Amino acid sequence: MSDLGWVVPAAIALLGVALLVAAIAIAVRLSRRSPRARAAASRSVSDSADALLRLDDAVNELDLAFRAADAVDVIDEPTELRRARAAALRARDRAFAEVSRLQDDTGLAARRRDEARRLGTQLDGQLERVARTRRQLDEWARTHRTGPELLAAARRRRDEVLETTGDPEQLLAVLRDRFAPEDRDDAETAGRAASDALRDADLALQRAASEPDGRDLFDATAALARAERQVRAVEDAHRIALQAAENAAAEVAAARAEIEAATEVAALRPTEAAPDAAEHLRTAARDLEAAAAVAAQRPRRAIAIVARVRERRDQTLSDAMTPRQRLEAARAALPGTLACARAALAVADARDSDAPIADRLQLERARRQLAAARAATDAEQALAHARAAWHAVARPI
Repeated sequence: MSDLGWVVPAAIALLGVALLVAAIAIAVRLSRRSPRARAAASRSVSDSADALLRLDDAVNELDLAFRAADAVDVIDEPTELRRARAAALRARDRAFAEVSRLQDDTGLAARRRDEARRLGTQLDGQLERVARTRRQLDEWARTHRTGPELLAAARRRRDEVLETTGDPEQLLAVLRDRFAPEDRDDAETAGRAASDALRDADLALQRAASEPDGRDLFDATAALARAERQVRAVEDAHRIALQAAENAAAEVAAARAEIEAATEVAALRPTEAAPDAAEHLRTAARDLEAAAAVAAQRPRRAIAIVARVRERRDQTLSDAMTPRQRLEAARAALPGTLACARAALAVADARDSDAPIADRLQLERARRQLAAARAATDAEQALAHARAAWHAVARPI
């Protein structure tokens, strides 16, 4: 027995060590999930978003610089510059996806912090590569382009913009004749912005005529890009308004029938629907009456109201609908919701390119969700993506 006297103290010591190791592990785990760790992670993600903002601006400027140097899709464009430009665009797109993922990540704070720091370092490195590509482009342009050649190329681009985009005023006139101001405000705003951008381009080209090697050619190129974007916004608004006018009455009528059917379902399965389902559905019915009243002059608003009413119906009924009913509801709601998402995305896309990074990230989220909605083969999944895209950039109605 005396030979085993050491066993008890050793066991106690081992138990103590095990408890100490467990306590340290728990403390480390808690520290990695603590409010301080979460705050550090949030700061790191915010820093990576700031780095993304700088990269996005730099890549946009690089793209404009290629156009100003007449170095896009031309025979003498150097392969290494073309590849560097494409790499910068891909890196920027990947960075948007990565920052968005980190912002949505609810996992371990320490891991999120470390990933954000690594991403920030990568973005800073990419920013340096973009700056180096810009310097190489400037050197190439000085060797292979003359001021008069660049001015002539800029004037050709201006003529091409006018030829391909046409006069947005004709489209705006159609909207003014048929629709209320609220349903054409976005088009009017884009039309004014397009006119301002074309005027800025003309002024810059006039200045460049006396000094074609200066900044004015770049400013003219940037103004022409703005004009193209704004004219495209007018065209989108015109198309969306006319499509909405064609479909608004039928959508409202279909939604009325759907709300009546939903009211019956809620009455038959009260325990599976939301507690206040009846009141929600009565409110939805009133909203549809309001949509019907303005559908002729405000069809875009009517379509948006129908889409929101259907979404509220789905949330209200929850599990009260059978799988077949949910599928049929999704198929009915998908076209209108996609139209709303596309319209909201078109408006957001036409806004100022100097938007804060939060707005740019939301726009990218909306683009990805809309792409997922179009690619989905299941109607319910497609509808969920379409709603997410719409909510990412929609303004209150």
